[in-house]
Amino acid sequence: MNGVREALQSPQRFAIAAALVGLFGAALRALYVATAHIETLVYGDGLQYTVYALNLIHHGVFSSSPPGGELVPDSYRAPGFPLLLAGAVSLAGNDVELGMRYAQWLQVLIGAASVLVSIALARLWLERGWALLVGLLVACWPHLITFAATVMSETLYGFCLLLACWLLCLAERREHVALMCGAGVAFGAAYLVNPIMVFFPLLAAVLLFRRGRRQLAAALLATALLAPAAWGWRNAHLTSNVSEFHHAVDGLVWGSSPLYLPAFNSRWVSPEAQRLDARAHEEANLLVTDPAAGVAAILERMKQDPLVYLSWYLLEKPYLLWDWSIVIGNGDIYYPVTRSSPFERIAMLHWMKQLLQWMNPALFALAIAGAFYHAGREVRRPGAAPFVAAVTALLVLYVTALHALLTAEPRYALPYRPEQLLLAVGVAAGLVAVLRRRRGGSAAASAA
Repeated sequence: MNGVREALQSPQRFAIAAALVGLFGAALRALYVATAHIETLVYGDGLQYTVYALNLIHHGVFSSSPPGGELVPDSYRAPGFPLLLAGAVSLAGNDVELGMRYAQWLQVLIGAASVLVSIALARLWLERGWALLVGLLVACWPHLITFAATVMSETLYGFCLLLACWLLCLAERREHVALMCGAGVAFGAAYLVNPIMVFFPLLAAVLLFRRGRRQLAAALLATALLAPAAWGWRNAHLTSNVSEFHHAVDGLVWGSSPLYLPAFNSRWVSPEAQRLDARAHEEANLLVTDPAAGVAAILERMKQDPLVYLSWYLLEKPYLLWDWSIVIGNGDIYYPVTRSSPFERIAMLHWMKQLLQWMNPALFALAIAGAFYHAGREVRRPGAAPFVAAVTALLVLYVTALHALLTAEPRYALPYRPEQLLLAVGVAAGLVAVLRRRRGGSAAASAA
């Protein structure tokens, strides 16, 4: 790293290097979008996002009601990604297929921007060489590349969250209220893509408050709560029984069984998988209509194998979230069925994917260890951990805990991969620094 550090002493050289990493990330995503053959462009949950977008375009109603039926406004999905799709389809002159292609290329740009923001966030904590390494990992991470071509919300959500974290940490460093308001707006945008982020600004505000940044904490909360308040006010006036509460209940029930996710993909061909899928829907409906009876039914199921469920929630689900192969989808790094993938055709990309897959367990271990270490330091003494490290640790623990409670699978971790990679690289940088100091101390002792 010494040679890299010397080469990057100039801010101009670092900026050029960061731009090149960003361009590399854009090129990988553009190559995938241009050459991978995706059998069904709109697939799985993407179908529902597209229905929302088309209802917005043609009727001005945010609804998952299928075309031709009565349009009932609902809130099962958040509005952020359908709005992006609606904009792309409108730009394509209401040509849906062309609009989906436009959405893919928009996601190429969003993904490339995420690479640059990840470098900027890392630079607030790490030396230039390490910050570039974070950006390079984000640029090359295969799932982040394939999802640029996937009509799903992960790319947009990940960018909004990454931008929010960068503005939050930059505002804290500069003690800048306007920047903190920008962070709050970005957190609100992330919420409007995925409501799971609703509580994190509150935790970040507590972090600021404990460090004596009360004005910044107030600015963050005041702006971050605008979007949830506005969306909640809109939803409070709906009569539909299809809401984000039902979405959360589905996630809670589906994630409560180790057998559900594997059964989901084979439910059309396996009678046992169909039975498990039907039972999950029955439990979800019961939890909505009679919460006490629903909880009792789930607990009764868990009592039959308590050790299995204890291991499932405390060990298996946290690791499953950060594992490699997508479960609900077509496996490995693919959500829809994909032919002629550049990761299979181009040897360099194939071996890059193999290397990162091999590294994934180690990166998971480094990130989780770093999360507990930095969070522990912050709990014991506010300000003991670098602010970026504390925020990133808090975010990784927050999403891991929430998905361990709800549904955990590698697709859901994609928006948080940049923060996980930052934490892992930060731990690696710290270990390298410790080894250098020890080696330097040993050399000084020997010379004496």
